[in-house]
Amino acid sequence: MTGLKNKKNDKILIIKPSSLGDVFHAFPAVTLLHKAFPDADIDWFVRPEFKDAVDYCPVKINRTINFPRTRLLKFKSFISTFFKVRSDLRKEKYDLVIDFQGLMRSGIFTSLCRSSESVGFAKPKESLATLAYAHKINIPKECVHAVDRNIALIENITGLKAPKEIASLAQVDKFKKQIEVILKKNNINPEDKLMGMIPGARWESKCWPPEFFAKLATKFLDKHPDYKILIIGAPSDRVSAEKIISIASNERIVSIVGDTSVGEMIEAIRHCKFIFSNDSGPIHIAAALQKTVFALFGPTDPDKTGPYGDFHHIFQNELECIKCLKRTCPINSYSCHNLDISKLITTLDNYIKNGEVHEK
Repeated sequence: MTGLKNKKNDKILIIKPSSLGDVFHAFPAVTLLHKAFPDADIDWFVRPEFKDAVDYCPVKINRTINFPRTRLLKFKSFISTFFKVRSDLRKEKYDLVIDFQGLMRSGIFTSLCRSSESVGFAKPKESLATLAYAHKINIPKECVHAVDRNIALIENITGLKAPKEIASLAQVDKFKKQIEVILKKNNINPEDKLMGMIPGARWESKCWPPEFFAKLATKFLDKHPDYKILIIGAPSDRVSAEKIISIASNERIVSIVGDTSVGEMIEAIRHCKFIFSNDSGPIHIAAALQKTVFALFGPTDPDKTGPYGDFHHIFQNELECIKCLKRTCPINSYSCHNLDISKLITTLDNYIKNGEVHEK
């Protein structure tokens, strides 16, 4: 226990700038934080492209502070941008600053804040981050998943225990209305049964080839004529989506890749019965929406960063090099991508046959 639970915490800052999935991983912990300090104003330091995601936090976020990572990486704009961020962080005097990110850069921003009470993991991703923390929290070894680690951090601060059930995300009306327009434009009706397909990811090693997705889509639609497939993703995933559609050549496959904001993408996932995806940020959105995820994992560990909950299906090859944490395959074999599509289809068939019991 850090001794912070009995202190007055009227102003709290969350340091969790990225990535998309990581923002959602912090929601249950922030919800518990709000329960402990219901009258506190909570601000959130986040990359601007993920601001929509923060709008879905189950508790009200008073203010978002931009972390313009791209501008900070450029020599010409670094100095002016750094001092702008520093100014934004120091506009308020915070009673408590919590760094969920655990990187050296998030530690730097934590140290820039006007607060004597800063908290982070005793063993963060980058050890230098601890230099910024007044309170370093040890997390129990049994807390493996990022969601559980974040919750354990807040439990230690507050003395409260998180509920076992995590609430699904409420709708944000403006994004709900916007996605309805986009879906209607693409001949997707409210009554259509949709399988969400997400073929993109930030790492090359996480991306199964478009041919794999196209083959699976074809087999799935042949067996389930009452379904359509909605391909979802960022603008960088357009080439992959177009290739899937070209190979599969089926009018029941529709792509809205690159046509949605983060908020609209969240509502698009809500429209889907379930999600079939690479290991990418949107699987954590789906999990937060209580949508069953069928996820392809290679270089990463699903126990640590997989979709949260016990109702998902993980497909991962059994190889000596699996969970290598390499962005590209060192031997250029990508053997982890060699999965039996027929087994995946069988799993999907069984799920549909037995009922979509986790949909809310």
